[in-house]
Amino acid sequence: MLVSSTNAYASATRKSTPSACEWHDTSAEEMKAFIGILILIGIIKLPRLEMYWSHKYPLITTPSIVAIMSRVRFEQLFRFFHLSINSTEPLIVPVADRLVKVRKFLDLITAQFEKLYNMHQECSIDEAMIKFKGRLGFKQYLKDKPIKWGIKVFVLADATNGYVKRSQVYTGKGVENNNGQVGLCTKVVLDLMQGLEFSGAHLYTDNYYTSPILFKYLYSRGINACGTARTNRRFFPKSLVTHSTAENRGDYKFLSNGPLLSCSWVDKRTIYFLSTMHVAETSTPCTVVKRRQADGSIKNLNCPPCLPHYQSYMRGVDRNDQLGSYYNVGRRSRKWWKRVFSYGLECCLGNAFVFDSYVRPEEHARLGRSKRDFLQFRYEVPTELIGDFRGRQRIGRPRSLEHLNADRLLLLGHWPKYVEKKDNCVVCQGIMKMKKLPSKSFRHESRIQCEHCSVYLCVTQGRDCFKKYHTLSDYRR
Repeated sequence: MLVSSTNAYASATRKSTPSACEWHDTSAEEMKAFIGILILIGIIKLPRLEMYWSHKYPLITTPSIVAIMSRVRFEQLFRFFHLSINSTEPLIVPVADRLVKVRKFLDLITAQFEKLYNMHQECSIDEAMIKFKGRLGFKQYLKDKPIKWGIKVFVLADATNGYVKRSQVYTGKGVENNNGQVGLCTKVVLDLMQGLEFSGAHLYTDNYYTSPILFKYLYSRGINACGTARTNRRFFPKSLVTHSTAENRGDYKFLSNGPLLSCSWVDKRTIYFLSTMHVAETSTPCTVVKRRQADGSIKNLNCPPCLPHYQSYMRGVDRNDQLGSYYNVGRRSRKWWKRVFSYGLECCLGNAFVFDSYVRPEEHARLGRSKRDFLQFRYEVPTELIGDFRGRQRIGRPRSLEHLNADRLLLLGHWPKYVEKKDNCVVCQGIMKMKKLPSKSFRHESRIQCEHCSVYLCVTQGRDCFKKYHTLSDYRR
């Protein structure tokens, strides 16, 4: 899919703009190497993309990436990279799919996510944000998120380890909202939980999704739910809403309506819960939660039984966001769908790490290796993707990388020796080529050679190239 779409887009672009750039079709091996490099540069952070290849910055240049693919070829692939073949035929559906550029990719990875892993009983639904500040019709602003501007994604995740089971990109209001029969929040929950009916799942949501109508419907479909609630939701018991400031911290009240439990609890402010998996706690001792006081002491506060469970299991999506924030593969781009691709790739890496850590511990024990951390796992993924692939060899005389050789800077065993045969000094020759000086005016021959490096170096009055070569990282300047 990636190879054919990229080649088709590059071919179409060069037909319309023949002077775009030189291009030859990519292959599956090269595309794997390209994605592997994207993952690597997420680990090795540099402020500019060209710094990974530039010889102007010898101390931070990455020879491993240079050996895999040239900068020009990487920029070509990044420019023409596509996930679908652009169609010139008009769509016959009533409303055009706003995600048509990434639809096949999202459907493919979602199918694999559902196939490879069964979630724990506890799961959670929350929003995630894909950072994007460009022009886009369905760009959102969420003031309470670390990423405030971007593309909103509704995510169903395993509450225990953050495995992303399903996701749904929000593209704005439209006829897909079930013709107004249910609200957006209810529709999102029903879509993400489809197929999990009567599975005994315990769903946790925040007050954006929670409503009495939704929770009763989920209970009738064999799904228990718990979450914080807003008091302006339809059919929320108004008798539970309190406006008094005389209540003490730790006080809570219950109201039940069949399987649905409504609860209010006073902390620094009053918090409201709805749950179909808890019952009113009347026995002693009550559930308690620890709170730090102004003087630094710890005080136990009484709390409803749904609070500890909510705090423990509402972090599934946040766990996935946390993994994706460490070594994010996203690069700045004006094309929104490339940011969506980066998010999907991060979900793939995070889910693969969860699968490797939680599903395959017996295999690790059998092979006698310890459990890998996330950094080690992310390093091994591009290693497998790149494999033995190396880009096209440079045509012409091979470029000297002697100035990047760190062995010459180790002051051990580097002794000058006199030889009969004269040859050009490598330092003087390097300066001449770097500054583009005429060879006749800046060319020096020497009979002094380094025993360890086997290169000729000047040791004369006013020119100590031997010292410069063995002490400076870039001796050509």
